[in-house]
Amino acid sequence: MIFKGSFICILVSGVILMQISLIAQSGFCAPASHDEEGISCYNKGIDLAEQGRYDEAIAEFDRYIQDYPDYARAWYNKGVALTQQGKYEEALIAFDRVTDIEPQNSQAWYNRGVVLYILGRYEEALEASNRSTMLNGEDARAWINEGNVLFQLNRHEQAVAAYDRAIGIDPHSAQAWCNRCNSLINRSEYDLALSSAQKAIQIDPDMVEAYSCREAALMELGRDS
Repeated sequence: MIFKGSFICILVSGVILMQISLIAQSGFCAPASHDEEGISCYNKGIDLAEQGRYDEAIAEFDRYIQDYPDYARAWYNKGVALTQQGKYEEALIAFDRVTDIEPQNSQAWYNRGVVLYILGRYEEALEASNRSTMLNGEDARAWINEGNVLFQLNRHEQAVAAYDRAIGIDPHSAQAWCNRCNSLINRSEYDLALSSAQKAIQIDPDMVEAYSCREAALMELGRDS
């Protein structure tokens, strides 16, 4: 019997685009004492979550956690399922448990930052995002999340710098270019904002937010679309 990986979910919040991306956690290893029944229970939770049956998935993860309370991956996936249900306070508890068990887990810090962002707890979200980028500075999504938090704190110069870091890692991230546009508009740097919006549209012609940002930049520049 083997453990299955995690799964992916994406959230969008307002004009500033963000995601909570929960990837396979190969760094987590189950203790050898984990029994076949327990592993089956855990894997069933993954299957149910992938089907969108989150209540049932959470019940399976809880069954596993009852026997193995220090197994980070079960807490991690429980946090995923709770986030998908919009139960952010409970999801935060789950991700906190992961960071207690595995303080070097950059993805757990990343997800904790996203949930705190959604809850409007921006200073705490920034602390979590900083931990995530410190642990893994090559994750473009983590830099986007940090930029999003800085945007909400009206620290737009730093937000642009964070988006630039993301773009340096993944120049094809329409999300980073679009959010960079929004921060540049708040800095009254409309020409740069316009070019960022155009880049986002070039990468993803279906990104509605990028067109909105382009229109805002053009309006400030006194130009027609």
